[in-house]
Amino acid sequence: MPFTLLPALLGSTSALGKVPLAIAPTGHATVPVKGDFGIRQFVFDTGAEGTAVYADFADLLSAGTESVQGQTGTTAFPLVQLRTITLDGVQKGPIKASKLATRADGVSLAGIVGLDVFGDRTVDFDFPNKRLSLLAPGRRPVDLRSQPVRASTTVGMLLTVPVMIGGVTATAVIDTGARKTRFNWALGKQLGWDPAQLGEGDTIRGATNNAVPTRNTTVPSAELGSRRLINAPALVADLPVFEAFGVADRPAIILGLDWLEGTRMVIDFPARLVWFEAPQARPRK
Repeated sequence: MPFTLLPALLGSTSALGKVPLAIAPTGHATVPVKGDFGIRQFVFDTGAEGTAVYADFADLLSAGTESVQGQTGTTAFPLVQLRTITLDGVQKGPIKASKLATRADGVSLAGIVGLDVFGDRTVDFDFPNKRLSLLAPGRRPVDLRSQPVRASTTVGMLLTVPVMIGGVTATAVIDTGARKTRFNWALGKQLGWDPAQLGEGDTIRGATNNAVPTRNTTVPSAELGSRRLINAPALVADLPVFEAFGVADRPAIILGLDWLEGTRMVIDFPARLVWFEAPQARPRK
């Protein structure tokens, strides 16, 4: 069914520091974004360099073409002009957004908001409490309790952090636009996995709608900084995006929402520091 904006989210793009995270029927984490189009839900995607809109969202003015790297391949998309867009009081524009094909699953989403909007900020991605904040450059939440993990950048300037999985250190690309965490086979082989002994996983399509099958398994434990996950799910496939990000030759994962379900993640993009913490309960009114 189409994903409609809840009335309670209207007006929530003001700089209150607490933007609600909604979960679309697809399982993506979405946020209310304001523009000339009003207020619509966009996927909040730390794994996207730029903002994009889906073809069925609006008939916008074309502005050329651009190659977009999805998890399953690269495709050239037309561009559309967005005069301004605003998220949590942060306004950017004009923005040339890629115009993606209509989603293959039939779910209606407005688009994807990427690093061109929030990559100069500190992002407080509190998935357990379903809220998000964009802090000014150099600012961080005052209630952080753990030590940060120092991040590096991929070829596409996305952030990566080291994670420990079964005694193997892997490079994790932080991708809130991915619903499920994906491993490459360079990691799977170091963990001693046999493809024939793993279950059949989801077919991944990504932004380009190219289908790639996966294998499915779980890992007994994984460490994200000070956070330890138990029986964490994983899909395994050598997706083209691993090569595009320059991590195909080493153990690597795409860190998705399923691993953030019980974890608050704070990312200081300019300083390249990431905190993974247990969520704190909302104060009672």
